[in-house]
Amino acid sequence: MNYARLSTITAIAATLLLCAATQLWAGAWTMPQGKLYTRLAYSEYESNRYFNENGTTHDYSPNEAFKALSRGTLPREFDYDEQTWSFYSEYGLIDNLTLIGSFDYKEAEWTYQAGIGTSSPTVDKTAKTSGLADINLGLRYRLLQTQSGVLSLQALYKTGEAYDEKDKDMGTDIQLGDGQDDFDLRIQYGQSLYPLIPGYCNVEAGYRWRTQEYSDQFRYLLEAGVDITSALYARTKLDGYASFGNGDDAPDGKYTEIDSNPYESDLGKLELTLGYKITSQFSVEASYFNELYGASTTKGETWSLAIAATLF
Repeated sequence: MNYARLSTITAIAATLLLCAATQLWAGAWTMPQGKLYTRLAYSEYESNRYFNENGTTHDYSPNEAFKALSRGTLPREFDYDEQTWSFYSEYGLIDNLTLIGSFDYKEAEWTYQAGIGTSSPTVDKTAKTSGLADINLGLRYRLLQTQSGVLSLQALYKTGEAYDEKDKDMGTDIQLGDGQDDFDLRIQYGQSLYPLIPGYCNVEAGYRWRTQEYSDQFRYLLEAGVDITSALYARTKLDGYASFGNGDDAPDGKYTEIDSNPYESDLGKLELTLGYKITSQFSVEASYFNELYGASTTKGETWSLAIAATLF
């Protein structure tokens, strides 16, 4: 865990709390019995930079062979692009217990080009993949509820059984995920800001156990939202994780970035969302995500469109 980032997180947290939608099913709140919330989103992610272990960034290149080529006379560039369909759902089993589930379908591609900015750029290498990615299943239990706040405990299980990363050739294929089972336990607190303003804030902290090479993680989330009008709302989040440093050593070979250990990564991602309520049950959202800080992982941006519905 890099404590040098504490000041950055604190500053962003203050900003989030200042801009705290009365989005009923945000964060720590549980779904009423028999109610179903679903959200379908399409997103595009692009990255051409990489976080070093110390948090600085550099142009990303996928292996040592391409790094050697980068020292040639032609300028070279690596791009990673990912298109994702994400489905997320919550269902109220009873008033204080909510079932949570989600899965992603991804299409990903990376390319490495030479002669960028010249009259005849060439593609040295490209790789593509598509398919189901990680699947998540969990429960949220409401521990305590006051007139304006709620305290909950959430447990989440993640599996990579939908794909097999062990069969991937790192030189030609892209992994859809890390392929391991994870267990996530977190405490959540949500606070309505009504009647001061028509908004809410939410704070989460927890521990993720990782079952194979990857380090366990401290997970955290700061969230705030506000109703701008009766139909228009805004939401912002800082969603992040920090490695506990108990992962395996970095793998040897040409596919490991210099000054990094992919088994011990950190990441902090800012979300800005604007939503419009079509009816009391349906809404559409546009979101922007920016990876602000991290270690031993890619740095990129995401744009997303989603439709959300509360049914029954």
